[in-house]
Amino acid sequence: MSKKETEITVKDTQDGTMLQVGKRVIGSVHEVDGDFEARSGEKVLASFKNYADAEEEVIRYYNLSF
Repeated sequence: MSKKETEITVKDTQDGTMLQVGKRVIGSVHEVDGDFEARSGEKVLASFKNYADAEEEVIRYYNLSF
């Protein structure tokens, strides 16, 4: 069985960045008071000091939701 490659698209918005798989929005990253919040919908997953960690958290949450 082969694993299908998934492409994640990162788009800039007025509030931060939005992460998509195909047409489905999997989460977003917003800067709040110098920190970066990883969100899935309206749910705040965690707050991080750098953007890359917040983005990774959104992807990790998406992968665990299957």
